[in-house]
Parts: sequence; structure tokens; C-alpha cells
Amino acid sequence: MTRKKWTTRAAGVVALVVVIGGTWAGFNASVLRAKFAAQKLAAATTDEDRTQRADQLVSYGTPGIDQLIGFVKTGDDATRTAAVGALDRHLNAMPDGDARAVAIGGSVLDAFPNANEAGKHAVLVLVPTILNRTNGTHADRCRAIVTEGLKLPDLNARLAAVRLAIHPDIKLRTEIVPLLAAKEPELRGASLFAVAANSDGEQVIGDEELFRWLHDPDAGVRQVCHDALVGRNRSDVDITLGRRLTHTDPNERLKLLLDLRYDDDVTDPEPWLERLSRDPEPAVRAGAARVMVEIAAARKIPCPAWIARVTDGDVHPTVRFIANYYRQLPAPAPAGAVPAGGSKQN
Repeated sequence: MTRKKWTTRAAGVVALVVVIGGTWAGFNASVLRAKFAAQKLAAATTDEDRTQRADQLVSYGTPGIDQLIGFVKTGDDATRTAAVGALDRHLNAMPDGDARAVAIGGSVLDAFPNANEAGKHAVLVLVPTILNRTNGTHADRCRAIVTEGLKLPDLNARLAAVRLAIHPDIKLRTEIVPLLAAKEPELRGASLFAVAANSDGEQVIGDEELFRWLHDPDAGVRQVCHDALVGRNRSDVDITLGRRLTHTDPNERLKLLLDLRYDDDVTDPEPWLERLSRDPEPAVRAGAARVMVEIAAARKIPCPAWIARVTDGDVHPTVRFIANYYRQLPAPAPAGAVPAGGSKQN
């Protein structure tokens, strides 16, 4: 090959490379700009600058969104916060059910399995917006993510998952119950609030179970419990009785028996005595049966059915003996009644 031909061919190759490169660059200009903008975001030193850089990435369409999701998955705290904010603003600017919102929401949810702990929390933060802007299109996927979020080691992620569990498209309040025993008081408080609420008409735990958290070591949790009981129309007297009913000291529960027997403020002591008849302390169970029998005799009303349960089926023989003894005592004669075999004296 002559030098001239070689030069001509080389020039043609170079021209072809330039054309192909230019064409690729033209078609991928958004990708290149998004990568450059992502580098600028990563290098930003102020929150204001990071916010501007993140919003700029949104303007590059899908390539920019992908870069933001990358920051959500594995970025540092500052860039992740900026990325979450930009995605949230972008989604909230769209009409409900917009196809773009559905696509972006799906991409954000796709990031959850491979995200680090902070990234998983960030995805959970975006779930409410995704649900609201996609008209529940991704509800099943969001529910699965929230279920996993409730089990994550990161406290913030679990708190976010607890708040999401009561969302009308999620409805995972039952799955929150194990977190009522969490070591972190803020998690116990959030879980108690979520579980105790009756917003969807479903009662996950009853009032009797709620009373236990009136003794929580944390004042904030105790207040959440009190407010929840008030929200269930429990009176101050009920709440006080509930606190004593679940007191950890059995002597305090024994004192409650005396008040239920003689305190006129409690118009219907029977439900409280029934609960005390199932107390873990045998003396309390026996006392509950005795007090109920005495009240029934004094008020001339039949003994409730649960007395038979105690007399015949309690696991402790002494409890059965005591309950049966009081059950067999003759009812006191009404005032002015004539004794058997005698006559009324004038």
C-alpha cells in the first residue's frame, strides 16, 4: 500500500471515529451531563450547593434520576439527603398517577435490596410519596419493604417503617407488636402509638394489654399509653385501676382487691375482679373469687360464671379450696327476715 493510500485510509478511520463519537455523544449527552453533575454534587461543600446540584440532576431525565438513586443507595449522609429531597420534590410536582412517577417510584424501590443501611432508611422515607403519587400502584412492593424495614437493625429505619405500617395502603399494624418490647424508648413509644390507634377500625391490642405500658420506664411511653386510653374513652378512674391492675408488685394488686370490695367509686367491679382471677399470683386469684362472692351476696346478685372456673379449674389447690369455701357459704339473710325455726320478735 502506498503512503498516500495509507494516509487517506487513516484519515477516513479518524473521521469515522469522530462521526461515531459525535453521534454517541449526541445521543448520550444527558448521560454525560448527568455524570458530570453527579461529580459536582459529590464535591459540593454546603447544603445549599448540594440541593442545587441535586435538582439539576433531575433536569437530565432518566440518567439524572439514576444518579440520584445511586446516591440514595450508597452515598454519604449529606449527598443522600440532597438526593432524597430532590426526588421527593420531583415526585410531588407530578400529578397523581403520572406514568413518570410510577417509573421513578419503581426505580427507587428497586434500589432497596442492594442499598446500605442508611440507604434502606432513605428508601423508606420516600415510600409515602411513592404511594401517594402512584395511586398505590406499588402498594404490594412497598408493603414488603416496610415488613423488612421493621426488622432492620438501624433504629431510624425501624421508626420510619413503624410510621409507614399504619398507612392505609400498607396496614401492617399487627407486625408492629413485637417492637413494643424494643429496648429503645422512642421505638416503643412510636410502636405503641401505631398499635393503639383505632384509625382503621381494627383493634390490635385490647385495653387490658395497654395497661402494661402505664408502667414503662420511660415517661414518654407512659404518656403515649395514657393518651391512647383516653382516646378509647377510658376515664381517669379506669386508667388508675388499670395501672394498679398491672402493677408488678402483687401486694399492690392485693390492695386493689380491698378497694374493689369497699370503694363505691367503682360501680361495676366485676370485670376488674375477673381479670384479677387470672392473675399470676395465687393469693390474688383466691382473693378475687372471695371478693366477688361477697359482693354478689351483698348485692343479692348471682355469682358470675368465672367463679366456677376458679373453684373447679384453678391450677393451685389452695385457690380452689378458698374459692369453693366462700362460694358454699350461705347467703346472708335479708334485713327483717324470720330465721328458720324461729319467730320474729316484737
